[in-house]
Amino acid sequence: MRGLGGRLFSLLGFMIMGGFFIFLLRWSGPVDAPWSLTSGVLKETMAPLTGALTWAMGKVQGSLDALSSWGRNQAENEQLKRQVAELQAKIIQMEEYRQENLRLKQLLAYKEATASKWQLKVAPVVARSPSNWFSTLTIGLGATDGVRKDQVVLTPAGVVGRIIQVFPKTSEVLLLLDREGAVGAMVQSSRLLGVVEASPDYRGYLQMIHLAHDAPIQENDIVLTSGLGGIFPKGLPIGRVVKVMLEPDGLMKRAIIEPAVDFNRLEEVLVITQILKGAGDADDSLDPYGGSQPYPGSHRPTSLPSSRR
Repeated sequence: MRGLGGRLFSLLGFMIMGGFFIFLLRWSGPVDAPWSLTSGVLKETMAPLTGALTWAMGKVQGSLDALSSWGRNQAENEQLKRQVAELQAKIIQMEEYRQENLRLKQLLAYKEATASKWQLKVAPVVARSPSNWFSTLTIGLGATDGVRKDQVVLTPAGVVGRIIQVFPKTSEVLLLLDREGAVGAMVQSSRLLGVVEASPDYRGYLQMIHLAHDAPIQENDIVLTSGLGGIFPKGLPIGRVVKVMLEPDGLMKRAIIEPAVDFNRLEEVLVITQILKGAGDADDSLDPYGGSQPYPGSHRPTSLPSSRR
């Protein structure tokens, strides 16, 4: 660095001296013959030096111009990078809005299609614990929104679970995938009744239990809610049978069910806040309560507490 600095300093001094000398030659006093002769000789002698100085000064000026242009380009480059980053963020945000709009359209379409059966409210999923991912979740509706304990939570695809705890602005939902979230069920094709609960062997799956070894159930059968128990209305999709297994004693069997709802992708859900009179109740022949049990938050004033299995 010192050697380079010394060379640059020498070159700069040389250029200054040369420039000063040229200045004297061009701007000296009245020109007489002897001085003209001397001046001419000096000009001829100094011509190479003058050319070298002019070339060097041009190079320096070019370097300064290039340095200035590089600085401007760098500033413009940084500005363009910031603009690109801002545009990318806006594109991502717009895509989020688009997908949210599609999901809400599906929920609202389902709400309108079932308006004669029950009243639904759209609720965002606001919290979910990684340690209890398949057990509970928290929604952004609470007591002030008309949510009550044991109300059913679902999506257009099927049953999600039921409300187990209500706060003023939020509520906790017990999912079907929890061991405590068992529900009365029915095979759609054969009308076979049973109980569906979380599978202890296949995480994220359900199972229909206590089935006789010759019970009419097979793979790809659709399983719905039976309406028994007074909480879940009859006919809501639970899932599809993917495997039928004999129990070790050979007398009973169980069916492994893939849930109709994708529990890994829940962002908004629907809460049944009221079942309309004469709609959504289980058949009296299937209901041990004769269809007289009330739905939490419905038009009937009393409520029947449910036991958590």
